[in-house]
Amino acid sequence: MPDHRQGAETGGRKASLLLGLVALALALGVPYFEAVRNANERPRLLQGMALVECGEWAIDGPSARRLSPGPDISRSPIDGRLYPNKPPATSLVAAAAYRLGQVGEAPTLRSYTLWARLLGGWLPTMLLVLWMWRRFAPSLGPAPVAAALTIYALGTPAASYAHLLYGHQLAAAFLAVGSLLIVDGAVGGRRRWAAVGGVMASLSITVEYGAAFAGLPIAVFLVAALRRRGRAALPSIIAAVAAALVPVILLGAYHAAVYGSPWATGYHHVINPDFAAKHGQGFLGLGLPTVAGIREHILAADTGLLWWAPLSVAGLVGLVGLGRTAEEPRLRAQAWLLCGILGLFFLLTVSLSFTGGWRVGPRYVVVALPAMVPGLAWVLAEARRRPVVLTGIVALGTWSTVVNGLAANLWPHIDPTNVDFPVGEVLVPLARTVQPYNLLSAAGSGDLPAMSLVAVMTAVALLGALLWLIRGARQAYGAVVLGVGIGLVSFALSLRLPAHPRAEANLRYIERVWEPREGAPGPSVTLDRLPEGSRRCGHHTR
Repeated sequence: MPDHRQGAETGGRKASLLLGLVALALALGVPYFEAVRNANERPRLLQGMALVECGEWAIDGPSARRLSPGPDISRSPIDGRLYPNKPPATSLVAAAAYRLGQVGEAPTLRSYTLWARLLGGWLPTMLLVLWMWRRFAPSLGPAPVAAALTIYALGTPAASYAHLLYGHQLAAAFLAVGSLLIVDGAVGGRRRWAAVGGVMASLSITVEYGAAFAGLPIAVFLVAALRRRGRAALPSIIAAVAAALVPVILLGAYHAAVYGSPWATGYHHVINPDFAAKHGQGFLGLGLPTVAGIREHILAADTGLLWWAPLSVAGLVGLVGLGRTAEEPRLRAQAWLLCGILGLFFLLTVSLSFTGGWRVGPRYVVVALPAMVPGLAWVLAEARRRPVVLTGIVALGTWSTVVNGLAANLWPHIDPTNVDFPVGEVLVPLARTVQPYNLLSAAGSGDLPAMSLVAVMTAVALLGALLWLIRGARQAYGAVVLGVGIGLVSFALSLRLPAHPRAEANLRYIERVWEPREGAPGPSVTLDRLPEGSRRCGHHTR
């Protein structure tokens, strides 16, 4: 494989411009709707408030200010109080956002939510993108890696979860960086990096329990490294495993304090009976793959992988190709480990007994989606010499960037129980009539057309990445033009698909809760500081 180090250096300025556009496109549109009770975000926001104001994890004290926590909560058998049914690390990010919001005037629920989304969604996404650029551009080439990162950030559900405090992007960043640093340690004999990688990969579990399944391919990789390098790899492996235990022990201590056992999670004590029944099937809701799971998470237009992130499959294929052809041992090991992680999460997603509530795409795959980047970069580099393949890749990239951009910037709360084809039933009708609340609105520039700016930045970023990719290959220009055309025509044709029977009622609900109304955001709950006498928060308010 050619050495692209010199190309990476010369492409640094182009990459800075391109990835800067990606960062702005993701940052400007963070739609907020006060009337929407996001079940995944609200308890974490409440826990962040409780940590700052009361120094406690429970969310039913005075700091809650009678805000409803929603259904994603559990009741402790120790003290009978309410807690999020999620692991606690995302709440620490929310606490940091709440502390930032307290600088100056008292924060509102709107400003606090936006700060938390930026710190917990947008920031880890962009740090991950920049880190992967530096990681893979020297070996895979600056143009293919930049194009793959642009498609990942703007053309997959990562775009929506960069706008939400679901924790998926934070967990994805921890897992991707941590697993690759473990490779550095095991292959290069660098114990320090192995330990850092072990901590970071393990931190993903404190954000999202499902990330623990990535431990299986990581363990297989470590065993293979031990067999290949023998005792030389043992110190790095021990360092990675020992370091990984630290976040796990801390998470177990949280479980023991809140639920009475290190092995008891919030899912074991959920209040909602439907949630309890679903999480009680198999291992925390995980069983064998099912036909219904394949239809729901892979094929369905409302939630399926092939509709929302079709190039993730190309990324998986590319990881296999990279693992077979890479000359550098470290790059080859990275490819096979990422292939194992991404493939395993595809399998896990179709094996779940629950689907994920409001979501954009199959959200339980999102934690593993960064693994597609080096594989997709390899496919893009190979496709430059194959116009038919390049046409298909560009068509899918165009399609997915349009649909994910609409969802991320308009309505990243798709309810699949009332939607069959979100593009035609929800997203395009909204794009025709409204402008969402966003960071420009928050800055007092509500008259600026934020959606138009985001659309232009997204289009320029995608086209710029593709043109950089094919520079010097004249036969590829036609493939790019044709691919963009096919992607846009496919998008237009999807608008003619039959609507769900409740599609109109669902759209009317969205329009009722929409912000801003008549060009101005509605009132938001003010989160004034609690009186000094209320800071003894170890009691219920409801």
